[in-house]
Amino acid sequence: MLNILIADDENKVCQLIKSLVDWEALDMRVIATAENGIDALEKIRELNPDIAITDIRMPGYDGLELVRLAKETNPRTEFIIISGYRHFEYAQSAIRYGVNSYLLKPIKKDELTDTLTRLGEKLRERTRQLSYEEKVLRTLKSDEETLRQTFLSDLVSRRDKTLKTASLDRINEDFHYGLRPGNFCIGILKLDGHVFDDKENLRFMADKVRGVMDRLLPECTFDYELLVAGSFFYFLLNFEESLRSQVRRQMKSLFDEVRIQGGILKDFAATLSLGAVCGGLDGLDSSLKSARLLIEERLVAGTGKLLEGELPQKGSFADSALFAEFNSRMSQALESLDVLSVREALQQLKSQMLASPGITGHELLQMTKEVCNLYLFFMKNYRIRIEDDFLENYNRGADNCASAQELFDYLIRKITASYDMAARLKRQDENRPVRVAKQYIGEHYASALTLEEVSAVAGLSPAYLATVFKKDTGMTFLEYVSKVRMDMAKQLLKETSCTVADICEKVGYSDVRYFTKTFTKYSGLKPNEYRKLYS
Repeated sequence: MLNILIADDENKVCQLIKSLVDWEALDMRVIATAENGIDALEKIRELNPDIAITDIRMPGYDGLELVRLAKETNPRTEFIIISGYRHFEYAQSAIRYGVNSYLLKPIKKDELTDTLTRLGEKLRERTRQLSYEEKVLRTLKSDEETLRQTFLSDLVSRRDKTLKTASLDRINEDFHYGLRPGNFCIGILKLDGHVFDDKENLRFMADKVRGVMDRLLPECTFDYELLVAGSFFYFLLNFEESLRSQVRRQMKSLFDEVRIQGGILKDFAATLSLGAVCGGLDGLDSSLKSARLLIEERLVAGTGKLLEGELPQKGSFADSALFAEFNSRMSQALESLDVLSVREALQQLKSQMLASPGITGHELLQMTKEVCNLYLFFMKNYRIRIEDDFLENYNRGADNCASAQELFDYLIRKITASYDMAARLKRQDENRPVRVAKQYIGEHYASALTLEEVSAVAGLSPAYLATVFKKDTGMTFLEYVSKVRMDMAKQLLKETSCTVADICEKVGYSDVRYFTKTFTKYSGLKPNEYRKLYS
């Protein structure tokens, strides 16, 4: 029998919790109650309960501090935290401490019982010595769960094309389902918010969804399954026609409970879609497609809704005059290597798309992905290097945008950041021959340098080097060589006692008269006058 401690600063809440649960049926017993954090910690250390149910706000130590201190001496005690409010920071910290059971007041009997049942199973599996038969049964159960997940995963990813034509008997036998003739439906629960960048928060929500699902769906379905794929939760539902309305009500109740429980997480949003109901496995592909289209519709309709029904099918924006105009404008902007022009082209597309009447979330999402394909095509065509995983990263981020505004802001941010880096690298690549030429001139100015000699070192033709050299420096090749020589002549006149003839030779001139004329033109002073003034 498992021992339970209840802690709440209101004695009536402690008594309510005691009366809500059939403890004997769960093979549990309440061994103590406490009305403040200090008393609760002392009793946890003294009695070592298996499970502690505690309010998040109490005198002495609050619930979170109680968890932290208790875990130091009683690491095996599991905690259920109860709160009357959505304390975001508390909830996030509790999850980091490994507390996955977070209930909101008013406490519901079914939810508390379900949470205690799950924790009880976890504790008993941890502590008991399993017999050979129990180990075999656990392995079989784990294998069954894996097979059931594999079926739904293959269905969602469309890896196995034969599934939609398979018989119910084959699916039931191969994947351990209990499917029957009747209705089938795919539902998708989508969680949005940066809070789900933390996988612990996703695991927390997955546990909540499974718990609610196991409580609400058995009474109205032949069978059901859940597949968690990142922040997408896929439901497979099999039920008889007469229970269609009840299944919808239960899924709506599941959605409402998930939103309430998820409300403890900051910046949390959820949307549920129910795909088209079909009469057999061969219709699941269409049900999945409609569920996905509906989830994408949250970009327009907003999050926090149950979305169902058919969406109008329209032509592709990628084939429209609007996109053709954008294609031209974007190509010109990309050719310019000007990130501001690229941003302006994307901002204009955003304004036009968001102002389009009747546009769907699917169209918006596909349009942004088409823009990324255009960007990749241009960059590849012009041999401009960008990240290998650009499109994969974009698609993953776009799927987690919860509104059209957020989606386009993400698109603009992603492309401009990538393009800015690529343009800088491209300019560096283009300037590399000029940098090589400058370095060679700086090291060999005393020699009789020619454009042909330097261009061979830089790896370009003389004509092309002359062009890019003028573009980079604003000077012709000979003007730049003369500048380098004159600057070095100035330095020698100031820092050495060499004669003008010696300096003339050191900086690459053989004719003193020509050197003097060139120096005077460059500095405004004859060499000896410059030395008198600056040495």
